[in-house]
Amino acid sequence: MPHTPPRRRPARPGFRLGPSQRFVGVFALFILLPGAFLAVFALRVLRQEGQVARQRAREGLERASLDIARDLESEFGRWTDTLALAAKGEKPPEAGDFPAPVVRAFSEPGGGAFLYSSNGGLEVFPPGAVLYLPRGSGAGPPSFRLPSGLARAESLELAGKDYAAAARAYRNVLASADAASRPLVLQRLARTLRKAGRIEESRRTYRQLLDMGRTWIGDLPSDLIARNELCSLAAESGSPDAARRMAIDFYRDLEEGTWRLEKPRYLYYSEAARARCRAAEAGPGEFERLLAAEERKLALSRAVEAYLGEPRSVVFGDGDTYLAIGRAEPFAAILLRTAVLGSDWWPRLLSGRGADLVAHLAAADGTTVFGSPPREPPSLAVTRDLRFGDTAWILRVRPGRPEAIDADIRQRRAMSLAILAFVTLLLLFGGWMTVRIVRRELEIARLRADFVSTVSHEFRSPLTGIRQLGGMLLDGRVPDPEKQRSYFRMIVQESDRLARLVENVLDFSRMEEGRREYRFEPFDPSPWLRALADDFAGEAGAGGVAVEAEIPEALPRVLADREALGSAVRNLLDNAVKYSPGAKRVWLAAAAEVGEVTISVRDEGVGISEEDRKRVFDRFFRAGGEISRRVKGAGLGLSLVMRIVAAHGGTVDCRSRLGEGSTFTIRIPAAPDEQGG
Repeated sequence: MPHTPPRRRPARPGFRLGPSQRFVGVFALFILLPGAFLAVFALRVLRQEGQVARQRAREGLERASLDIARDLESEFGRWTDTLALAAKGEKPPEAGDFPAPVVRAFSEPGGGAFLYSSNGGLEVFPPGAVLYLPRGSGAGPPSFRLPSGLARAESLELAGKDYAAAARAYRNVLASADAASRPLVLQRLARTLRKAGRIEESRRTYRQLLDMGRTWIGDLPSDLIARNELCSLAAESGSPDAARRMAIDFYRDLEEGTWRLEKPRYLYYSEAARARCRAAEAGPGEFERLLAAEERKLALSRAVEAYLGEPRSVVFGDGDTYLAIGRAEPFAAILLRTAVLGSDWWPRLLSGRGADLVAHLAAADGTTVFGSPPREPPSLAVTRDLRFGDTAWILRVRPGRPEAIDADIRQRRAMSLAILAFVTLLLLFGGWMTVRIVRRELEIARLRADFVSTVSHEFRSPLTGIRQLGGMLLDGRVPDPEKQRSYFRMIVQESDRLARLVENVLDFSRMEEGRREYRFEPFDPSPWLRALADDFAGEAGAGGVAVEAEIPEALPRVLADREALGSAVRNLLDNAVKYSPGAKRVWLAAAAEVGEVTISVRDEGVGISEEDRKRVFDRFFRAGGEISRRVKGAGLGLSLVMRIVAAHGGTVDCRSRLGEGSTFTIRIPAAPDEQGG
């Protein structure tokens, strides 16, 4: 029976040895033609790749410009809404009323200002942002009746130039002058004494005028006049160090806007202050810093003048450009220096949209506000016309490196390797982070376990004492009434100690969860500190430790939570006693410094090493050493102190040496009415 396969086998070697026309046709049809087609197609794709890449780049620019426009509309909308709310507010504006970019601009000297109308005229926030009063600002100085005899004294001084008689006449007027007119008479008297060559008397009189606080002499603040003249006297006849210090302090207060002056007045005193600083050879670092800050604030002040004269969206001042957003009724406006926003807010607005992207925003007249315009017209760019409120803007977006478009194909080839490398790095980073987090969690678990053990031991000690003393009293084993009272006193003391331990733990828990609330109220810290020292001395006295309090009679009032701040001071005193074995005294002191009150607790104990001082305020941390191991504690006291003081807007620092004791100092800002005096 015939078999098909043997008859077909000879055909295969024939094809391998010599191809026929049929085989050539099939090969050309299935191999050569598709290959040629693919080759042509690849050539066309490569030829068109540049156009496709440019089209993709344009589409990317379109999307980026749309996103930027939306973000700008949202951001400007927030600024406009904030402006309206701040203008209608019933209280003076605060930094928290404004968005973060505006607040950052306000924090820079000359970075920006908020203008608004009030019953007293035009106001500026933040205070001191504008160096002189724009027109229509403030209600002016109060008026008062000139005292009798002043005209005769001025005639003796100015017309007769009889300075001795004029000084006597001014003193007679001063004796009968009321409180409102006394600064004016004192200023005339000091001026006359200076003309008479009685420099020391003149200096004392100006200091007397300065000690009276902020009043008005004509249209000028009395303390401004007094400090200016004292600087002049120090420059003429004082010591070089005093003249240098007074000159730089006066210039600093002038630059910070301590006095609200009209433009000619400010420029006069500013020029005089700069001349004195140069003559006194003030430290170049401080003087140059103040000079640069003043120049930026002067530029902002002139921009405010220009805006009030002609409101517009872009204002110029001494080479700087300012973005202005305002409303007419009620009047309010925000002026922001574009250089400040351009260094922080504008880059963050563009971040995340690709590194190869350049954008700039211009006003309707073509004035660039943010970004840098190209030197030559770009070959690829996207332009959008925007409108925010009544203001028109032009947004232009272009690639930062046009040559990168031609390298797009090569970048695509390397994309796979880049993704693999990125994933590998991501996995490595994720593994490292996982190990680190696990180790941290284990450390926290160990600290918590140690904390629970320590707190349990701390609770057991007072509870054991209370139980033993209570049992003895209950069983009637203490017949002596005096000893009974002593035992009752010990029970109360142990109960107070237990309550403080519980309160410390609860306070720490509330602070960790952000639930701790404070009741701030202004009060005089002097009697409060004395009472706290007496109360703690009664407890510490049982252990033979005395508390020496050095509290001045008069301290500035502070705005604080008495209970919380008292807990912080008590924790410091308790630590001072515990870590001063063998010492018989600890010290509690207070003092008034510029704008703040300091509370210091000092001991002569074991001290803290430099390494431990870096972590002494960490939670659960306890310094090393034999004394620290013997002293009971949970490692929460100083952490609570730091958090309480921080909630009051203050700071706490530690100065210590091993074997010489420690000093912890709390700095609390004085109440606002105390700082303004």
